[in-house]
Amino acid sequence: MKWILSLATVGGFIGFIVYLNSVPPSTGPQPAAENPAQQPAEKTAKQQEKKQRFRFYDMLPESEVIPSNVDEYAPDPSKQNFDYIVQSGSFRSKEDAERQRAQIAFQGLRASVQHIELDSGSVWYRVNVGPFTSRSQMSSAMDKLVSINIQPLARKIPKAN
Repeated sequence: MKWILSLATVGGFIGFIVYLNSVPPSTGPQPAAENPAQQPAEKTAKQQEKKQRFRFYDMLPESEVIPSNVDEYAPDPSKQNFDYIVQSGSFRSKEDAERQRAQIAFQGLRASVQHIELDSGSVWYRVNVGPFTSRSQMSSAMDKLVSINIQPLARKIPKAN
């Protein structure tokens, strides 16, 4: 019983395919309708289609972009008027700052502790690594600091002449 049903289904499918091949293909848009009320609707559709086209290729040659004045990148450290310094921490106690300085020294970096007095009278001890003359040296030092779970802050300082 099942094989009869499946044979009938396959036969019906093949018959449908043969029927589709015998139907002539349509040849694009049909001639204009007899109803004159539909003609203005077709015109507005064509006008809307023309309005929706992009004018990118027309507008591009007409536009001009003027870049802002930016100093050129100078990879040569001798042309720079600044050095890089990396601040690895800021502490209220000198002992904490010295502890971090020693931890940084184990990474092969030279760190120093800077004593800062604020206007409010509070005292802070900054741990700075550097100075570095090139950005690549600074990035290498920052990578070493991140590897020991220190989140550094890079700064530019005027060159000491």
